[in-house]
Amino acid sequence: MSESSKVVSLSEKSGARNISASGKPAVLPAAVTMLKEKATDQLLERIKTLFGKVDDSLFAMAERAHGQEEQDGLFQALRLLRVERRNIAEHFVQNISHAFLVRQEEKAESNFASDNLSLVHNDDLEQLVAADTMVATAKRDFAEPLTALCMRLDTLYAVKVYDKNNPLGPDVICDAFVDSIQELNLHIRARLTLLKKFEQMVMLQLRDFYEFCNQLLIEQGVLPSLQEQQRAARQAPAYNSTSNSPSVPIAPTGGGSGVVAGNPSTQGGVATTGHFPPGLVSAATGVTPMPAGDLLSHLGALQSGSHYQGGSAVQLLNVGELLQQRLVDSNQAASLAKVDSDVIKLVEMLFSFILEDRSLATQIKSLLGRLQLPLLKVAIADKSFFSKGGHPARKLLNELADAATGWQAGDNYESDPLYKEISEIVERVLNEFDRDINIFAVLLESLREFIVRERKRAEMLERRVVDEADGRAKTQAARARVAAVMDALVAERDLPQVVQDWLNKVWNNVLFLTCVKEGTESDAWNRDVRTARDLVWSVQAPMPDSRKQLLSLLPVLQERLREGIEALSYNAFEARTLFTGLKEVYRERFALAQQLAEQREREVAEQVAREVRAAKSTEPAPVVADNVADKPVAPVVAQETAADAGPADVTEATVDEIAVTEAVIAEAVVAQEVISDTAEDQLPDEPAEVTVEAVQAEPQEVAVPQMEELEQAVAEAEVAAPEQDGLAPLDEDDPHWQMTFRLAQGSWFELKRSEDEQFRCRLAAVIRDIDQFIFVNRNGAKVAEFARLELAHALRSAQLLPLDDGMLFERALQSVIGNVRKKRSEQR
Repeated sequence: MSESSKVVSLSEKSGARNISASGKPAVLPAAVTMLKEKATDQLLERIKTLFGKVDDSLFAMAERAHGQEEQDGLFQALRLLRVERRNIAEHFVQNISHAFLVRQEEKAESNFASDNLSLVHNDDLEQLVAADTMVATAKRDFAEPLTALCMRLDTLYAVKVYDKNNPLGPDVICDAFVDSIQELNLHIRARLTLLKKFEQMVMLQLRDFYEFCNQLLIEQGVLPSLQEQQRAARQAPAYNSTSNSPSVPIAPTGGGSGVVAGNPSTQGGVATTGHFPPGLVSAATGVTPMPAGDLLSHLGALQSGSHYQGGSAVQLLNVGELLQQRLVDSNQAASLAKVDSDVIKLVEMLFSFILEDRSLATQIKSLLGRLQLPLLKVAIADKSFFSKGGHPARKLLNELADAATGWQAGDNYESDPLYKEISEIVERVLNEFDRDINIFAVLLESLREFIVRERKRAEMLERRVVDEADGRAKTQAARARVAAVMDALVAERDLPQVVQDWLNKVWNNVLFLTCVKEGTESDAWNRDVRTARDLVWSVQAPMPDSRKQLLSLLPVLQERLREGIEALSYNAFEARTLFTGLKEVYRERFALAQQLAEQREREVAEQVAREVRAAKSTEPAPVVADNVADKPVAPVVAQETAADAGPADVTEATVDEIAVTEAVIAEAVVAQEVISDTAEDQLPDEPAEVTVEAVQAEPQEVAVPQMEELEQAVAEAEVAAPEQDGLAPLDEDDPHWQMTFRLAQGSWFELKRSEDEQFRCRLAAVIRDIDQFIFVNRNGAKVAEFARLELAHALRSAQLLPLDDGMLFERALQSVIGNVRKKRSEQR
């Protein structure tokens, strides 16, 4: 039987090599062209099926959305995918077709590329972690048909084909799809759902796809007996050479299921065959990446070993070097999957930030640094470690750092309860953690119970410190506000002595107590301020115009004054004296009002008499023709009017006018008598003498402040600031002055008294009434207090340095992202 049809001419491959080397567009071999067409058709069919599934999922998710914004985003994504699905499919096929133009990479990726850190760009984090996870899963599960496809394609291309540049590798297929949807403005949940469906419909079905591709190449005569060779190689002893062929050695398949714990010579690598030196080799060599289970076994062995110096030295482990040494000792060669290599370097960068964080003491950073290997194991085993903020391992690290913020090492720090607790937790993680992350949740709960016990004692002392400062501030503020009210009421007013005594001895204290207990926004404060104002008004109001209003006010005012006396438990004898003196003042004022009323009555009577006399003087006189010209015009008019009415009419009109006037006077007198009788009920029996001078001295208008004016005076009252010698005022736009308004209660600072005296303190309270900032240490004892200007100058001179006390892991992650973005922008 002729086998010419199963032999591939080397001249075809040689020609492709020459064309590729010349720099002209490479002409793909016929077998590759056929494979590209068949493979892209099959992938395209799966992509079309994918969109139907995504439609149903997004619609159901939108109906169950919790918020309007999320629902709108999902419906918008649904509409956008329906419109763009044809373009996405075409873009995907173009990406796959372009991947068949295989080029030899100039150098292998040995460093952690900055582009890989798009892994941690906010919403991109979950997307790219999901993509890397599905690629790693496909490489692990479909290693055998994928390796066979690589080797067959390697015989057809002018350049070496291996895992990284395989045109149909899982990473190429996944990247082609991710790139085709990258420019779409999709809600993050919609994007993740789309990737999940892509994983289910495409990535998890790649075994059949790779077997299909291998069968196509076998039918074209490309390494038809490769499967038998692989089977024979697996049956050969591990220490024998697997093949005499110059092609890539066959890596064992099946992951780490056959690894025997405790035997490093069979763990996570390929026994050296003479082709590769022992240790880590580049993925560019074509060696199948170490399975995640084997990598975790190596890291577990390193975790239980001793890689840290004694004492409090802060160390960052180079995991790559440790793995290299372990593989060399085991006489093995292995490569790392791209996602695993990225995770190792990312964790190293995170711990580099943690160990340089000045918010933590050196001794604490040394303890936390020992968690690098355990957390690396968590990150490799669980790719949601970077995107899941509530991951127990992340929460434990954050809680440890938060508890240690503000901790300072003393002379015998190793016996400090907090240091001992953190040390014990770290030791338990190193000794007990293998693959079960529940230990982090258990240790987190234990740590929280310890923190609650520790902080309860500190909070009691801190509360006493804050309450004392707050009480002192309220006292100062209350005195300033009461003084503002009193100044507004008394200023430029000549008040009777008894009223001054009421205000200074009694009502000043009443207002002070109300301000301290109830505050200036309370009804009690408004009532007491109004009482003080009414008291001043009652002795300043113009009389007799205000006598009715004063009579209605006096009973209410007397009751409120009596309540104030009782609230103060004022001396009964002095209280009677004050009330007696006040009654005497009111008696004089009502007597004055009576005198003024009588005077007005006399004035009215005199005015009426004058009008009567004037009316009589207008009676008609005999007309003398000779001296008509000498008469004034007004009398002539009066005479004419009187002549028309007749003498009888004039008399009747005058009498009626007089009668009306007398009735008005009588009514005024009666009203005055009623008022006088009512006033007598409120005053002592003894009459008061009022002189003419007193009547003439009565003010006509007194501008007693309205309640709104008094409220404004209270709002503008300023508490006297403590003396701040030598401190120049700062501009309103000074950054350190502005910072004092943004400081959050609970923030940590490093306070430098001198070069030898430095300690950490926490902002326990801001006393707004007097603009005072209270700082305490971890135990709750007060260590410093600053006025606002003093604080601004302390921040400006770096005497007080704020410590970043946010969640440690998140701060580290943000720092890594920021550094990578900066490098990328510089490269552009």
